Amino acid sequence: MLDRWLYWLLHAHEYDSKSLAGLFPQPAFQQATDTITRIAEITEDKAMYDTRERAIRDRQWALNASREEGLERGLEKGEIRLIQTLQDILGEPISEEESLRNQSPEPLQAITAELQRKIRGRTS
Repeated sequence: MLDRWLYWLLHAHEYDSKSLAGLFPQPAFQQATDTITRIAEITEDKAMYDTRERAIRDRQWALNASREEGLERGLEKGEIRLIQTLQDILGEPISEEESLRNQSPEPLQAITAELQRKIRGRTS
């Protein structure tokens, strides 16, 4: 019996569960084969689940990053359009969009605040 167990332990991976049932019909071997089969199925299911979850997380991260980038670009573009509109209302030369786009948000907000202050000063 020990030789059969040694053979089973060393070579079971070379056979499918049906072939093992034919080679080792005893209940103890059947139970061992069933257990190994269940473990293999669980491992494959877990790997597929983990892969799927990783893909979902990666996709969500990419969507969030794209959404944030789009929001930043939209806010920047809105700030640029506001600056150009305020300059037009004040009769000032209208800045080129490219030169404004090369600036970070803080200077754009400062320009907007200064133009708004000028407009308020005209209406007081």
